Amino acid sequence: MNKCFIIVLLSLITALNAASSPALQAYLTSATFNNPSKGPYIETYISIIGNTVKFVKNSKGKFQGDVDIAIKFSLGDEIKNAHKYTLSSPETEDTTKGYPNFIDQQRFSLANGKYTMEISIADKNNPSVPPFINSMPVEINFTNDNVSISDIQLLETYSKSVNPTMITKSGYDLIPYVSDFFPENIKQIKFYTEIYNAKKILGEGQKMLVSYSIETNQSNTKLNNFSAFSKQNTNEVNSVLGEFNIETLPSGNYNVVVEVKNKENQIQAIKKYPFQRKNKPTQFSFDDLKSIDINSTFVKSIKNIDTLHDYIRSLRPISSSSEVQYEENQMKGKDLLQAQQFFYNFWKSRNEVHPEVAWHEYNEEVKKVNNEFGTFGLKGYDTDRGRVYLQYGTPNIRARYEHEPSAWPYEIWQYDALVDKTQLFTNPNNKQSNKKFVFANSDLSTNRYILIHSTAKGEIYNAIWTERLYTHEFSTQNMDVEKIPDNIYDNIIDTFNNPR
Repeated sequence: MNKCFIIVLLSLITALNAASSPALQAYLTSATFNNPSKGPYIETYISIIGNTVKFVKNSKGKFQGDVDIAIKFSLGDEIKNAHKYTLSSPETEDTTKGYPNFIDQQRFSLANGKYTMEISIADKNNPSVPPFINSMPVEINFTNDNVSISDIQLLETYSKSVNPTMITKSGYDLIPYVSDFFPENIKQIKFYTEIYNAKKILGEGQKMLVSYSIETNQSNTKLNNFSAFSKQNTNEVNSVLGEFNIETLPSGNYNVVVEVKNKENQIQAIKKYPFQRKNKPTQFSFDDLKSIDINSTFVKSIKNIDTLHDYIRSLRPISSSSEVQYEENQMKGKDLLQAQQFFYNFWKSRNEVHPEVAWHEYNEEVKKVNNEFGTFGLKGYDTDRGRVYLQYGTPNIRARYEHEPSAWPYEIWQYDALVDKTQLFTNPNNKQSNKKFVFANSDLSTNRYILIHSTAKGEIYNAIWTERLYTHEFSTQNMDVEKIPDNIYDNIIDTFNNPR
């Protein structure tokens, strides 16, 4: 049986906040490969944003930044590989012209297994800023039983190698592109990957077809203008170096896909890498709505104005402020065509290739929200929990506390990485990290939980949110502070810091 090997590439943005200096910012991706004679290994690619690092004069009188980096890979409690080193920026004589970014690449030999990768990055010249420390899972799984493909490495540039170094593979020097976000100014996407075991499985010198393409991330639909292929003879290792011009690729979420087929056109292996494109967004314009032809679109079949109004109301958790304003005005009228035009434009602006697919996927989430969070007189998408769920997605931790002594029932939601869906073209590298929401239910008859506190940007912040929960014996309306036990809030603070 053919197997599909998909190993998720890792990406993160680090932000180290200090009152006296700007936050250090770094981007990290990684990719796993296999050397037939030496075994598997993982490469890490780090890009340090120069203007977030403190530059000082070196012994040559030039300005230079330095960061201390520590990376280790653990299997259970055992460290399998680790490296500590100092990464220095390029030298500059004039910092008024800006601070150069600098990139690092490391390689670690690791056997097959599921590891925890821990990384620490610190500004060597600014010790007042605490180091960023994070950990993430890494899986390596290369076997000899099937044709397999390495991870896909995104590239900034590539060139024929003259003097092979750490960045050299298959005769090329590969400069990594350390992100999975492609803004408007990036015109091409370039990538490298390797194919293993083709010679063993398909036979020595046999022909195979290697195709690569771009597909939509949600519906996995391949785009006609973004596909290519090459015919190769099987080797110990077959390499693939590809690129696409993405100037016309609409904004959205996509996958780079690499497939290997035998001479009978049967798929032997497949690998995908997700990325996001931002490209000249379709701006929302009220005047342009009148010119939208919806006759050949999916909204033409939505002919009940009340049903369409309900659909439009459900969009509020992911709508921009201008869209919300228009939605509210739209609810006052009975113009079916105008509502259809707005609804179609809304989804086309979010998925130009497959707006109908985007709507149906969102509507499935709305159904879940209505079922889970709907209360007397309110659809789930109109409740605080429903709005947060639709706007930010499923929380990593949803901790429920329904029987806390002296407190109203409450929930704490934790998001490890938070992306606001009202921001249509949010850079995924700018996710908010470790954000929490606290909901309280003070009306047991309706089961309606109200958002009383959050650490996310733009959300309600209440420094004394804990007091709002203790409304039985210790009401905030009539509270004698001297009579409150000293440890009344200890338990709730603990659950907030460690929701479970």
